[in-house]
Amino acid sequence: MDDFDLFPFNSTICVNFRHLLSYDPDLADAIESEYVRFEPYLRRATKEFILSNHPELDPSNDGGGGGGHSRNQVRTYFVALYNAPTVLPVRALRTGTIGRFTSVSGTVTRTSDVRPELLVGSFRCRKCGLLAPDILQQYHLTRPALCRNPRCQNRNPSEFHLEIRAGGGGGDSGGSEFVDWQRLRVQENADEIPPGSMPRTIDVVVRNEMVERAKAGDRVVLTGSLVVIPDGNALARAGDPARASATYAGARAGREAATGG
Repeated sequence: MDDFDLFPFNSTICVNFRHLLSYDPDLADAIESEYVRFEPYLRRATKEFILSNHPELDPSNDGGGGGGHSRNQVRTYFVALYNAPTVLPVRALRTGTIGRFTSVSGTVTRTSDVRPELLVGSFRCRKCGLLAPDILQQYHLTRPALCRNPRCQNRNPSEFHLEIRAGGGGGDSGGSEFVDWQRLRVQENADEIPPGSMPRTIDVVVRNEMVERAKAGDRVVLTGSLVVIPDGNALARAGDPARASATYAGARAGREAATGG
């Protein structure tokens, strides 16, 4: 058994935000102000950089030597930014921070189990068999709204089934991408609670190598972006009004000393 079977391949690159700020202030300012918008492009640029310097990691190069790396089947690479200029308390998160790159400090009070999350899905039409690849998921299962086959024009989302693995097309055609996912409940630190006030909490979603990095009782600094997502439980209960819950998604979690945040 070789080393690649014993140790999972790391698909996340950690970047010091202060280094980015000193290297290219304009880029750092754009990322800080519109992180949610630029995050997919950061992932794409990271993948291009890695594959240009390490072509043996390209899963499409399966024919020749270096096939041991391709067994990892890494199709998406991620950037974990840390060491933001300012760290906010939980109570300071407001609508002005939605979509921005921010850091928040708090204490982990609860962690969920690690579960798989569908990041990008490929769906096959049940009527004509045409594949609709690379459908980005938006915090819930998102199927194609219309079949691309002009002769089919299937508009029923339930008539598309998820392709778990790539078909025999080779390269990146077909198949879906899954990542590890974990939810943390983070409460504001005891020394940041105003006298006479109740502590406030937020839900934090961590992915990939950031899962299982923090446990209940850890004081952490999280970097990522504040997003508002529909409350799926409320939507599922008949008669209940739909609510929105604030979630600190895409965060880089872990102890400050362990992560350098």
